[in-house]
Amino acid sequence: MKNDYKLSLNILDEVLNSNKKSNDQINKYANYANNLSFLTKIVYGVLENKIYLDYMIRKLSSVRLKKIHKKILIILEIGFYDIHFLNTKDYAIVNELVELTKEINPRSAGFVNAILRNFIRDEKEIAKIKESDDLKSLSIRYSMPEEITNYIFENYGLEYTKNFLRYVNSEQLISIRVNNLKTNVSDLKKFLEAKSFIVKESNISKNALIILNPSGLANSEEFKEGLFTIQQEASMKAIEVLDPKENTNILDICAAPGTKTSYIGEYVNNKSKILANDLLADKLSLIKENIDRLSLKNIELTSFDASIYQEKLKEKFDYILVDAPCSGLGVIGRKPEIRYNRTIEDIKNLSLLQRQILENSILYLKRGGYILYSTCTIGNIENIENFNYLKNKENLEVVPIDGKKYLEFTNFIDHTDGFFISKFKKI
Repeated sequence: MKNDYKLSLNILDEVLNSNKKSNDQINKYANYANNLSFLTKIVYGVLENKIYLDYMIRKLSSVRLKKIHKKILIILEIGFYDIHFLNTKDYAIVNELVELTKEINPRSAGFVNAILRNFIRDEKEIAKIKESDDLKSLSIRYSMPEEITNYIFENYGLEYTKNFLRYVNSEQLISIRVNNLKTNVSDLKKFLEAKSFIVKESNISKNALIILNPSGLANSEEFKEGLFTIQQEASMKAIEVLDPKENTNILDICAAPGTKTSYIGEYVNNKSKILANDLLADKLSLIKENIDRLSLKNIELTSFDASIYQEKLKEKFDYILVDAPCSGLGVIGRKPEIRYNRTIEDIKNLSLLQRQILENSILYLKRGGYILYSTCTIGNIENIENFNYLKNKENLEVVPIDGKKYLEFTNFIDHTDGFFISKFKKI
């Protein structure tokens, strides 16, 4: 177990202090873990509960948290998570974490030992949240920064905020997209069920299946053979709303990692020209990997800054997908570290970037063509305000989606990512 604690410490340090992605780091260390399931539970458990864990640590520490060595604080967070959420009251666990502390900073060993043992003795009292302000209490309980908690409340109200925070700290459903170039929904469902996967059909996307026991999914032969892609249902719905046709020119202007690009390729049966672009050239290899596995054709990869106008692309495309860089609040349930890297100022700046990308994209669109604007976030600044910005353009008209002006997925109701989708026609 000590080895897995050490790996968890390394992963959490890289995520929290070097801005790495949790999923990438878990994959990086997976082969070294004695118990990958336990390691994953520790990493996500600390990330999902960090603010609450620190709230409890603060009650017992005579040293201000900012003064504690960063890795020693993570060791304490791991210990508090293990004791409080996994109900591990064994002092042997404390000893293991103290030994790990000695490897990092021997002078902190007594400090860590005392705090963890005191927590075990007085856990019930220490765990109580004594805040009269509802939003502050929610922020601590569900480890969402107050600024973001307040933003959600201001946009949607208290009941939504409670449900949203509760949902993002719960286990998320995994869905897959069926590659109709190689199989179909019915056949793939049978293949996977024959391998003991528990499979449900989707109410959101016509090509989605929900996998209730996804362990080993990415290592299955069906995945390696390109019969499916792991993708959230709301994300799939964006391409179905865009509804690109065969023998057209299509631009995915912010394409990495290429999940939506690949669905476009499947959707048009390899019979359209697709330009997949991303600002970071090193991300294009991820798109290429998807393309090759799924046997997709007619996709050209390019790298330019979508916020800077490209004259050569003027009025070249029949369909444009602007799945814009966003704050990602809608995917916190799968990427818990996002909550610690977002401020309202970031959200406002992203909204301006989104508008610049949209302005350029409109110029790349042919008259009579369609542009789809989507984000994997919630909140009016990046969604409704940008929708209204586009709606007021004289050369665009709103294309209704299922009888609505736009689609907004609510994670705790729809059981998929928080997601916003809107569609416009150039006139």
